[in-house]
Amino acid sequence: MANSVILLFLVTSFLGSETSRIKAEGAFSCDPIPPPAVFVFGDSLSDTGNYMEAFPFYADDEDSPYGSIFFHAPSGRFSDGRLIIDFMASKWGFPFVDPYFNNIVPNYKHGIDFAVAGATAGNIAGPVPFFLSLQTYHFGRFKRRVYASLNSEHKSDCLVSHLPTIEAFKDGIYMIFIGINDIAVSLFGDNSTTPSDVKEKTVPSVVSAISKAVQDLYKEGAKNFMVFNILAIGCTPSRLVRGSQGPFNSTDSLGCLQEYNDVVDFANLELEKSLCNIAKQFKDVSIVVVDLYKFMLDAVANPTSNGFKESEKFKACCGYGGGPYNYSPLVFCGQNPAAKACSNPREYMSWDGIHLTDSFSQQFVEEMMEGMHYLKPVSEF
Repeated sequence: MANSVILLFLVTSFLGSETSRIKAEGAFSCDPIPPPAVFVFGDSLSDTGNYMEAFPFYADDEDSPYGSIFFHAPSGRFSDGRLIIDFMASKWGFPFVDPYFNNIVPNYKHGIDFAVAGATAGNIAGPVPFFLSLQTYHFGRFKRRVYASLNSEHKSDCLVSHLPTIEAFKDGIYMIFIGINDIAVSLFGDNSTTPSDVKEKTVPSVVSAISKAVQDLYKEGAKNFMVFNILAIGCTPSRLVRGSQGPFNSTDSLGCLQEYNDVVDFANLELEKSLCNIAKQFKDVSIVVVDLYKFMLDAVANPTSNGFKESEKFKACCGYGGGPYNYSPLVFCGQNPAAKACSNPREYMSWDGIHLTDSFSQQFVEEMMEGMHYLKPVSEF
């Protein structure tokens, strides 16, 4: 499983972490370099604009105050600013990764984003049809068109400069951020079920869908994977409001909903087991699990050390109602002018009660690259 270490080396030491360099010292003789491209699959945590293009009349992120902290206008991201993938691209010296549905001179040289907000891992009934296997299907179509274009005797320099190289498809990093919507729909949807039922019925389908995506992409030539696990849903303002009104409202020592986080913890462990089996089956594959779940718990436990304010750690910055969560399921940020943005989003972890702030994403990427705290090569399982 040397390739897992290679991927880890690319992700960490290139970003300037002295700790990471020390840990990797002696293992490699070559200088660290960024990946040639990244290919992104997922939901709103990694969607850089696909949802806004696909559903322009329903996209909250097309309205202010989305994007206000960094872009100073809505950017197609469900955040006040940048997403995790944006900070990673910047660290690697890339421009932000353009969405697949971009129709204004897209530049896919360093990768492409197939993620769509609201997407699920499994093909479950819902308003967003771009489930994970459809995203990987879009990737396959995109790759074939790129190959045909690059191999054409009539290709132009402009075209070549805006497309990934054939080597980039082989050596790039394939990122997957998905699964939280499947669990949220099961726990809080119209046909909601108990946490125990979600473990028994929903989690296996999520794990299966993500594992299948990795295998399907591997068949397309992908070798390097970063799979982001599911964040602590029981610590988010929207779920704290809704969950506290239901039968599974016990909180843990951090103040998060215990039963719901237990479901996510179970799902993440099952996912790791499945990815480990894939790594054993395909010896040349490199898989790193990125522990977003653990970082959220650590940030809730020690908000000030992570740059957040203790009194705001469970509050939505852009929300309505005040109180401990500042979130109302009837007054959404972007949809309703009554939902106002806070004056200092950098002190908040949650932007709109569901999605992450620019500052949370930035802090997570910095911590992820600092000494490998939140990177778990599958070979270590």
